[in-house]
Amino acid sequence: MHHFKSVGFAAFVLVAACNGGTTGGGGSIVSGGAGGGAQASGGKVGSGGVVGTGGLAGTGGTLASGGAGGSGSGGATLSGTGGGLGTGGSSATGSGGAKASGGASGTGGTKASGGAQSTGGAVATGGAASTGGAKGTGGATASIDGGAGSGGAGALPYKGVANCTCAERTSLKVSWYYNWTVSPDNCSTGGEFVPMYSNHPNNHPTSDAVAAQITKLVNAGHEYVLGFNEPNKTDQANMTVADAIALWPAMTSNPNILVGSPATSADGQAWFNDFYAQAKAANLRIDFIALHWYGWNSGSCDAKAANLESYIKWAEGLTGSLPIWLTEWGCMNASNPDVATVQAFYTGALAMLAKHPRVERYAWYQWDPNNELTNTDHSLTALGTVYASEPSTR
Repeated sequence: MHHFKSVGFAAFVLVAACNGGTTGGGGSIVSGGAGGGAQASGGKVGSGGVVGTGGLAGTGGTLASGGAGGSGSGGATLSGTGGGLGTGGSSATGSGGAKASGGASGTGGTKASGGAQSTGGAVATGGAASTGGAKGTGGATASIDGGAGSGGAGALPYKGVANCTCAERTSLKVSWYYNWTVSPDNCSTGGEFVPMYSNHPNNHPTSDAVAAQITKLVNAGHEYVLGFNEPNKTDQANMTVADAIALWPAMTSNPNILVGSPATSADGQAWFNDFYAQAKAANLRIDFIALHWYGWNSGSCDAKAANLESYIKWAEGLTGSLPIWLTEWGCMNASNPDVATVQAFYTGALAMLAKHPRVERYAWYQWDPNNELTNTDHSLTALGTVYASEPSTR
């Protein structure tokens, strides 16, 4: 069942922003957050794209990954690959393309395989850390300290949106979207879909059930999956750190899909720090970090996005140098007195994010006053017009 984010301070009618899309739900009001007093969190939207994120440690049984100097491709036309030779086979070279993978059949270009099966002897290892394009994963034992996920020199998906109709996503010129579910809508335009295993509501799934769902996503051709949605919130995934750690091996059971961390609300840093430390200690795989952040108090959505930047720096301080996806963000409560304030914040935030190349993607959360990107007739708002003008790739 699809749902909007609940807001505890006051109910409001969600009429403007990307209505008509599948709606996702987030937490109620999020308190706290870096430098901004209480933070709001919640609702979600779809993501996707082919960002060149790094395989964590390109190792793995018969899985071939990049050579010592190989960098995989991120964009649809990028080259990326495993050193001088695509591993496996006799000496098949792999040219990167839409799918620079280190999977079982060592793909390079459109599907350039390295021999009948890209095996590299008993264990085909990737270089120091197999970085890669959409699917530059290493073996099943890739650790939390994977590469930074460079995706080559070409354009990579960057600007996304949380849940709009196909036409609206096309108008906003996004490169990816998500909708808090594992199922895309039935259109072929409006950016690439990235599924989410949100675990909302938490119905205590078994590890086998989670692993089976991840396998379905791989079989459907998805290269990324977002992890549990705001597990620190009782009205979202509602999980203890122990719950999340117990299911994480199942979430990362298939090496052919890159898995984003659980995304806590901004007041959930203690939960996230605990999860991250335990995952690292157990050598559990995390391919990129997903973040939620909302301005809340007056001034927290400042034109230089200083409060948001402090939160980004906290994530950058975590070990592993993992890529970062800002999958929910915007301005709530006293931080958004008018459209002009929110628009200045968004513009300033993009300038700030340009100084943080590890932020590979972002998706605005538009279901709050003055945050709307579209009107009820699906035309673009003033903020939506600015949003559409910004680069969709990076």
